[in-house]
Amino acid sequence: MCALTLLMLAYFGFALTLSARLSKGRLLTGMDIVLDTPSSQFVSKADVLAESGIDPDTLSRIKIDGFDLRALEMRLRASDKLQDANATVHANGRLCISVKPMQPVARVFDPAEPSYYINATGKRISAELRYHIDVPVLVGSFDSVYPAKRLLPLLDYIASHPVAGAMVSTVTQQPNGNIILVPSIVGHVVDFGDTSRVAEKFAMLRDFYRYVAPVKGWEKYDTISVAWRRQVVATRRDKTVAPIPLPTEEEMTGSLDIDGNEPELQVSFDSEFSNGSLQPDSVAKTLNLVKNNPAKKTPQKPKSNSKHHNSKKHA
Repeated sequence: MCALTLLMLAYFGFALTLSARLSKGRLLTGMDIVLDTPSSQFVSKADVLAESGIDPDTLSRIKIDGFDLRALEMRLRASDKLQDANATVHANGRLCISVKPMQPVARVFDPAEPSYYINATGKRISAELRYHIDVPVLVGSFDSVYPAKRLLPLLDYIASHPVAGAMVSTVTQQPNGNIILVPSIVGHVVDFGDTSRVAEKFAMLRDFYRYVAPVKGWEKYDTISVAWRRQVVATRRDKTVAPIPLPTEEEMTGSLDIDGNEPELQVSFDSEFSNGSLQPDSVAKTLNLVKNNPAKKTPQKPKSNSKHHNSKKHA
């Protein structure tokens, strides 16, 4: 057993030395790029090749033993388009680069800087004209107090739930941190509050769309708030307040008719109050005066004699 062990160690030493000598002068024979998500619309194999800094025309002149795989991996991982990268050299001399493209979950529009994408970990991805991904849009002013990263729980829920993703087209953050959702259904906005109870809020919003909107009308409300627990508050689009019916109080007066009788005359203050000539307090005071100081009877005027009446009539 000792002799066999010594023989095996000698063999491995000779084999490793021979392999090192043979591979010392070997050159790379080619390069293969493998995307972890082949259907990625954000990163292509050409992008990975550009980020690697390798010229395919000079690849066949690069020696294997002098190629720094670690530096290549670090360079690829530093790219804002790639989330992870691994590089190996196979026995046939081909360089294999396996990368995981960055998966944007939202596009951020901040007035203070150019537009960019963010992934699920909050890493920024520069936006270019040649890239177009259908992801929710974040609009607002983001700072250290209310960064775009705080919206990741909401964005993660939208990305993992197709129904919620179909509802939301834009996410807006106000200066005070309040979140406003612009749904795909035009005509209103959703006051979402903060990023707490995301599943509960979307469930309430879904119930509103299912049971309330078809009955009340899709254009009746301009704001739907789900910021509070277990309740939905909707604001009407038409802010006009319906006229309030005003009570009418009738009083007895002591006015005389032309014949000297004293009928019970009913007086209503509704017309004066409705046209603005009287204020509510003045109407109440007027009514109280009539109640407390009823009109005294006025003595009848003497009737004119018939002769004087007839002569005046003839005149």
